Amino acid sequence: MRFKALVAIILFVISPYTFCQENSLSITNIPLKLLENSNSVLRNESITIEIHSVDKMSVQTKREVTVLNKFGEEHVSSGEFYDDNLDVKQQSAIIYNAFGKEIKKYKQRDFKDVSAVSSNDLYSDNRISYLNHTAISFPYTIVYTSEVVSNNTIFIQPWSPLGRTSQSVQKSSYIIINPKNIPLRIKESNLDSTIVNLSSQFNLKYQASNIAAIKYEKLSPRTWNHTPKVKVALQDFALAGVNGSATNWEDFGKWQYDNLLFNKNELSLKTIAEVTELTTGVEDPMEKARIIYEYMQAKTRYISIQLGIGGWMPMSALEVDKLGYGDCKALTNYTYSLLESQGIKSYYTVVFAGEEKRDLDSDFASMQGNHVILTIPQKEENIYLECTSQTAPFNYLGDFTDNRNVLLIKPSGGEVTKTKKYTFDENLEINNSIITLIANGNFEAEVVKTTFGVGYGNQYGVEGLDLKDQERYYRKEWKHLKNLDINTLSYVNDKKEKKFQEELNISGTNYSSKAGNRILVPLSFFYVDTEETPRYSNRRYPVEILRGKTVKHHSVFKIPEGYSIESIPEATKIENQFGSFMFNAFIEGSSIVIDQKYILKDGIWPKEDYSKLREFMLEVQINTNKKAVLISNN
Repeated sequence: MRFKALVAIILFVISPYTFCQENSLSITNIPLKLLENSNSVLRNESITIEIHSVDKMSVQTKREVTVLNKFGEEHVSSGEFYDDNLDVKQQSAIIYNAFGKEIKKYKQRDFKDVSAVSSNDLYSDNRISYLNHTAISFPYTIVYTSEVVSNNTIFIQPWSPLGRTSQSVQKSSYIIINPKNIPLRIKESNLDSTIVNLSSQFNLKYQASNIAAIKYEKLSPRTWNHTPKVKVALQDFALAGVNGSATNWEDFGKWQYDNLLFNKNELSLKTIAEVTELTTGVEDPMEKARIIYEYMQAKTRYISIQLGIGGWMPMSALEVDKLGYGDCKALTNYTYSLLESQGIKSYYTVVFAGEEKRDLDSDFASMQGNHVILTIPQKEENIYLECTSQTAPFNYLGDFTDNRNVLLIKPSGGEVTKTKKYTFDENLEINNSIITLIANGNFEAEVVKTTFGVGYGNQYGVEGLDLKDQERYYRKEWKHLKNLDINTLSYVNDKKEKKFQEELNISGTNYSSKAGNRILVPLSFFYVDTEETPRYSNRRYPVEILRGKTVKHHSVFKIPEGYSIESIPEATKIENQFGSFMFNAFIEGSSIVIDQKYILKDGIWPKEDYSKLREFMLEVQINTNKKAVLISNN
């Protein structure tokens, strides 16, 4: 409907405003195919990077974006980050109406200039200068220009003309001017007929035109993985005045170790003595490591500090030892130093963190990542430590850093490896419930929920909430249980086994329903959390399930006095490439016992299989809505 409405608007304005066709910014000059599935159109983008020397470059940007509706406002990108090594020389913006008529002009003094930090940042020299424009009507076009100069040539902005969903591209160009002929390393991905490459050996020029918008599809790979992009790095580079040279991850890791980490591991004699005393008599090196990790957690707290060489160099271990706080870099280096003091080898490890998994590019050595963890090498499976958490168990990552390429920074150089993958049977949730049904439809229940794997990390935090927030959490989590009361609750957090157990006594109303002298009882006391699978008439992208899981429900329904069991549903079993579902009901004395098991596997499947996944999800939902029938004995 949105596409049809936009087309109608354009057709309506063409006749009375035909003169607007002479204005390149008029919406009448947007090809109709670029409006479909679009919230905005990148009308013309020009990025020109000039490498003046190994330690200086400038970036000139001109970006014309037509914002079609309120959802397209986040696509404007009219801001620049800066710090002591990155200077914003110029910024301006002009706003045009739908027909390309100028309605407002912004100069650099009109841009907002604020600290680019969160509430967790203690020190930072990072700032952002951005335009805060409030739209009066849609569509409108913004033309944004900027020039920045940087001493950090280690970061070369990549080109990704179609970098997001719901934005089409009319024109985009990417130019690197390299008069010093510094060798370039280049990686091209997913280039197609919409891209023209006019590059030479030391200078680059790419152009894109008329790329239709991508419509977001549930359970599809990240846009970055299947759209055109060009990555560029200099063989010789600089980071805040520190020069380097690298062509592979081994060299790049060696440079990082020598320039960012070397001589940062000194500890006070008092701390070394404390750690030595704590681990005296402990023979197992990994048990020693666990004790040291928990010592670090108890002694420090996380605060972001974006200082040092471009925010990439950690505070020294001695400073963390004294102050008791640090960012991910500092706390990881501090833990590394504590382990080293007891002869335990570990490696500072760079990662892209976030629930939506992102790999370091193993084929393209460059400054990547947004987080640091610690790796203790082992023959069979490495141990990974999240050093910013005061509550995480030893050797637990969770969905923040699981199953992705990371870079180990060794004294001998860098090495790309992969963090732990939690399999579908490790991501286990077990629910055991005894439900006492009351004839008026109400219920009382004893519930024991146990969570392992990735779910463990998402669940154990509920223990730290106050009672009101805990009650609010369960009422939201189990919103299908009407008028839910939490009578008692308790928790067992087994950090060694990475197992979190919740024990609750709950009650509620209107669970079962009466029909004459019968009672209908839903037999899935807790819903199976299936994947959302909307219908697509023409699916474009493959199916990707990032993490598998196993969910087991064992429920015992005690029937009300004066009633007997008239019928229970038959057993069900579904199995396919995406997983399986099993439902079984049987009578045990005056109770109905239910066993359910749902398995969802991770993986990537062809787009043609999406309909099969959707069918599987619908089948599971149907089979979790089964009911038993009780009949009155009177």
